[in-house]
Amino acid sequence: MDNVNKISEIKKRLSEEIAKPNSDNNLIISLSNEIATLDESVVRFSVDAGIINRLGKELVGKQETAVSELIKNAYDADATIVDLMFENAWNKGGTLTIEDNGHGMNREQLVNGFMRLSSSDKIHNPVSDKYKRQKAGKKGIGRFATQRLGKKLTIITQTKHSQEALKVIVNWEEFATDKNLLAISNSVDLVPKVRDYGTTLIIEELREGWSDNMIKRVYRYTSELLQPFPLSKKKEEEKENSIDEGFKSNYYRNDNGFKTAIVDEEKAIFSHALAEIEGHVSEDGQGHWSLKSDKLSFPKEIYLIGNGGKDKDDTTTPFNLIKGVHFKAYYFLFDAKLFAPGTFTFIKELLYEKGGIRLYRNGFRVLPYGEESDDWLGLDKSNNRNIILAQHPNRNFFGFVELNDLGENFEETSSREGLVENEYLNELVNFVYRSLTSAVMKIHALRGRKVTAGQKGYKKEDPSDKVDTAIQKIEALFKDPDADDKNPEQKISGRITSDEANQIILDLKQAREEEKSQKQELIDENNMLRILAGLGLVIGEFVHEVQRFLPGFDADIRFLKNAVKDYKEVYERTELLETNVRSFSAYTSYFDKTISRNVHRELEPIELRDVVRNFEIVITNDLKRASIELVPTKYEGYDLFTIPMHPSEWASILFNLYTNSKKAIKRSTADGKIFIRCGKDDKYVFLEFSDNGNGIIKGTEELIFMPFYTTSTASNHTADDATALTGTGLGLKIVRDIIEFYNGEIYVSSPTDGYTTTFRIEIPKK
Repeated sequence: MDNVNKISEIKKRLSEEIAKPNSDNNLIISLSNEIATLDESVVRFSVDAGIINRLGKELVGKQETAVSELIKNAYDADATIVDLMFENAWNKGGTLTIEDNGHGMNREQLVNGFMRLSSSDKIHNPVSDKYKRQKAGKKGIGRFATQRLGKKLTIITQTKHSQEALKVIVNWEEFATDKNLLAISNSVDLVPKVRDYGTTLIIEELREGWSDNMIKRVYRYTSELLQPFPLSKKKEEEKENSIDEGFKSNYYRNDNGFKTAIVDEEKAIFSHALAEIEGHVSEDGQGHWSLKSDKLSFPKEIYLIGNGGKDKDDTTTPFNLIKGVHFKAYYFLFDAKLFAPGTFTFIKELLYEKGGIRLYRNGFRVLPYGEESDDWLGLDKSNNRNIILAQHPNRNFFGFVELNDLGENFEETSSREGLVENEYLNELVNFVYRSLTSAVMKIHALRGRKVTAGQKGYKKEDPSDKVDTAIQKIEALFKDPDADDKNPEQKISGRITSDEANQIILDLKQAREEEKSQKQELIDENNMLRILAGLGLVIGEFVHEVQRFLPGFDADIRFLKNAVKDYKEVYERTELLETNVRSFSAYTSYFDKTISRNVHRELEPIELRDVVRNFEIVITNDLKRASIELVPTKYEGYDLFTIPMHPSEWASILFNLYTNSKKAIKRSTADGKIFIRCGKDDKYVFLEFSDNGNGIIKGTEELIFMPFYTTSTASNHTADDATALTGTGLGLKIVRDIIEFYNGEIYVSSPTDGYTTTFRIEIPKK
């Protein structure tokens, strides 16, 4: 049958199907597609269903990126809260539920938005409907993100004005190669609303497992959307006036019905602040600022401040133009010792990008105040003058100023960018600037630092002595033997009870013991580092001396091979000796070169191919002896250059990971395999190091980077010398220190298929 007759026959079937009261729309689409295919007069693009799988893998490289895109979609839908629940998701096969309180989707938005490839909605509507947010999600990535994450997707969505919710189930496994994309359909069902508005995504049969650290990285990837400080709670009538309340994401894990929070915003950001500073101007014009610091054991204290201009000691002159103003700021110091392991780089980058004091007028953000490079309070200028030695540039703060300006005394410029400089704005700047600088000087003094350049007679006080002195003063104050034996609730000095005083003393003593313990840990760590540094010098000398003997070894082996060439067994043993000597020579040459380069301090961009290939050559024979297979390294892309680093640092990184993998493989008694993968994304080059050893105990992914944390038997007298040397518990700590020095990151990632452990290293690319 020729094409003309085929088309005629299909058209007849199509007409019959269309005429039916309950026609099969899938069949209609299929028949129409057949007619178009048989039409030889024109050609059309067709779409294979397998494109969904390919796009999911190519557009969304990492699972963390996939989830962050879905959170951004919730932000674009004017949600203020999005909850993520990872259910039985430590290993692949679990379920992820993402629920937001955004505006939801009606049928048209679902069909022409979510279900339409390359939707143009974000092109035509670059800002959100209600809060006028600049949309953050990439165009059309969301649907592919769900496919990247799991095999099955359920969408439940409802709008404020809908009577029912829409429910769609998508089985991504149906989108197989050699199937027409148009032939695959998904039914839309009407179900009862589960809440007034919003969208729920249920992603089942997750393709990969999720560790707590991976979930925390999702939070980091979306941190630019989050308002890192809550504004005062709005009145209900203000909420209806489209005032953006901010955006918050919550992360939970549900394992067999036991629900736990994974990320707490307070702990993720604010708990790392050195201090919390807050201020307001009361209705009588009196200025107040307060300081609170848990890290410095400084309870909240309130101070008065006046509008005295150049008189910095003035506390009484009223602020008549800014009554009711309120500000709050979290103050950070970029000292790694003040941060928990693995958080310093994240917080620092977040502050460098988003730090500053924002201004809200009648609930709306006023730009450009608080944006990068904006110095509306003069903090950067003041910091650069170095009169106040306490660090106080904009990037050291997360903060906001709330201004209720119903009388419109603060005028916006004609360009709508910023406010006209007038006496009201000048008084506001004066109040906030003086409050913040007074607070940071107080913090500096509490830390025993010199506060101003002109300060005389300064002597730094040891923190331990300060704690001891405080304990002695309090004990002396309440040491009256007749004070409170009979009535422990009796007020002492009219302010504090004996029980409360005793609790304070107990807390201080406990802090003192903790301080001693931490100090001892630092001493132990420094001692070990000193020993290792000394050992490094000895190894350098040893390797250098060994190089002198290698030519003699080669000559002697050649002589032996020639002498015993007629004795097969002896000749084979001599060849084995030659192989071992060459392996030894490769090791010594590698380390000699590495140690020699330490003499030169120049940093240079490092191509990951170079360091990995050199590393592979050196460990080849050792792998044979350990019966471990090194799977061919996978390089994704070219020019995998890091920012300038010291070449020897990569030797330390790779050998630490290698020795850890060898021990893990030995413990597992498996046929050992190691696999390295290198690539790059927008900002980083990455290296993944995987092995099939006994794995890392769930929940210890961060502990393994702590100093002296080890799973080997280094402290056990039964360990051999080699194990003792590599089991100090400092290896991964040193590796993390190296990587974080370059603003990179190392973490335990979801294991590559076929392996039990994967370390991922990300270094800023050149």
